[in-house]
Amino acid sequence: MLFQVFSTVITILAIIIAIVILTLVIYAIVTVLESKAKAHDKRLMIFLLAVITVLLLPIILAAIGLILGAIGNLFAGIRNLIDGGGVNFVVRLVPILGFLILLVFTKYLIDLPWDSATWISLLLLFIMYILFSIVPETYTILGFGL
Repeated sequence: MLFQVFSTVITILAIIIAIVILTLVIYAIVTVLESKAKAHDKRLMIFLLAVITVLLLPIILAAIGLILGAIGNLFAGIRNLIDGGGVNFVVRLVPILGFLILLVFTKYLIDLPWDSATWISLLLLFIMYILFSIVPETYTILGFGL
């Protein structure tokens, strides 16, 4: 029982550290791509984007993955009936949809042009991949490990 509480504390600490790291990275990128005044004015939105990216986006993508998995399995089953070669490739659209969702959040929360929002979203995905690789507990807790 004691180790379960310790695991929960570590997970919450990892989530807080991920939010802080993403907030600082987004702030730095907005400072470089746009201006320091824009980054300073949008501090709250930058923090909100980091929270959405760490907490909400993985849950949304897990739900999209389940839905696309069911749709893909349906089509793969139909293909198996025809020629026995059906494979579910529809699930592989989830990272693309995740990037597009993150792009829209970045564009409209921070009020950036599309080109800057694209670069910020791409860098955020790379950083999230690194964070999920370093601390796999966040990957499991946030919904990807369903």
